[in-house]
Amino acid sequence: MAKNKFITHVGLFFLILFLSGCGTRQCISVNYYYDYDANFPLHAQTTLLEATDVDSVFHVTYKSAHQQQVSALLSLPIFGKKPYPAIIFLHGLGDNKSADYMEYGDRAFARAGYAVFRIDYALHGERRDPDFTKFDLRRPYPFTTRNAIVQTVFDLRRAVDYLQTRRDIDKNKIGFMGISLGGITGAVFCAVEPRIKASVLALAGGGLRILFSYKMFSPKVDNLLAPIEPLNFVGKIAPRPVLFINARKDEIVPPMLAKKLQKAAGEPKKVIWYPTKHRKIPLKDSFQQAVDWFQKYL
Repeated sequence: MAKNKFITHVGLFFLILFLSGCGTRQCISVNYYYDYDANFPLHAQTTLLEATDVDSVFHVTYKSAHQQQVSALLSLPIFGKKPYPAIIFLHGLGDNKSADYMEYGDRAFARAGYAVFRIDYALHGERRDPDFTKFDLRRPYPFTTRNAIVQTVFDLRRAVDYLQTRRDIDKNKIGFMGISLGGITGAVFCAVEPRIKASVLALAGGGLRILFSYKMFSPKVDNLLAPIEPLNFVGKIAPRPVLFINARKDEIVPPMLAKKLQKAAGEPKKVIWYPTKHRKIPLKDSFQQAVDWFQKYL
């Protein structure tokens, strides 16, 4: 009888945990966190900036969720055939849509016949805020940082909305590549955005609690990180293909965290490691790997 009472009490305990959504898992749902009003007007403005030997580059602004205006660059290739397949390309922490590696990647994709859409991450580039001086989930403004990551996921979804309004873009062939913070954010974005058909996550990892040195488990930290933790999302990218590009000597995103993200992803997936530090991966080879991936799956 005592044993049966124990089993009943244990069962009741776990039933309460299940119904409350708590226990060892985060206590908030992230399944519908990134839903938004896709029919809200974009108010997009497009201006030709320059014509190069591989593409024509346009400056674009559009309205995202939460009445945020996003600044972007759209490159349309000289090579290739309309409607073009397109790559949404996101930079890393502290950089912007015009960083040198972003320009390099833009030209590599353009030579292969892809249109490229590069946005400024929230609080970066044209969207910088002089009152926000440090992008950090610990201090001085952890919720502002978290909200910038969240906002960028919405901005990327609205980027898909914009691309799908254009007759020169193949709306059924849109891929994504993100680097470092762009890759971490991209793991969330590609999971919640089914219109992304293939993705490349470079120098990205999972386990933000470790990455940002949170030593204590608490409901406050759980709720801060749950909507932006790539480990909560990356498995939902499958069965769409994802390529991981990482550095074995990465001093910014430790290889252990890169492996956690790779393991959490479904199939099909491919992992490429370079024997370098974070900022030293070979651009020519890594972007060729990305081009090959998109040519196979996009």
